[in-house]
Amino acid sequence: MRFLKLIAGLFLISILSIAPVASAEEFSVGEFVSDSVITTQIKAKLLATENIDSLHIKVDTDSDGVVVVLTGTVKSAAEKENVYNIAHSVDGVKKVL
Repeated sequence: MRFLKLIAGLFLISILSIAPVASAEEFSVGEFVSDSVITTQIKAKLLATENIDSLHIKVDTDSDGVVVVLTGTVKSAAEKENVYNIAHSVDGVKKVL
């Protein structure tokens, strides 16, 4: 299971690094890179943490990394709090929703 999470994480990181951006909003390159870096850091930390099913958690970063929006399913309130704390621990994150 750990190997599967590692492969999924590496795949996710590679996709994020080459994926084109399609959005109605205008972003500077710096904002996009900052958001992508923060999102990738959070996903990598979630993936590396035991007892978190990170494949069922979506991470969106807005406002130049200041606001992180988490959606998905968790098995318990403790897992939810752990996911929140991990997201909030990444440098540059000011608010987690």
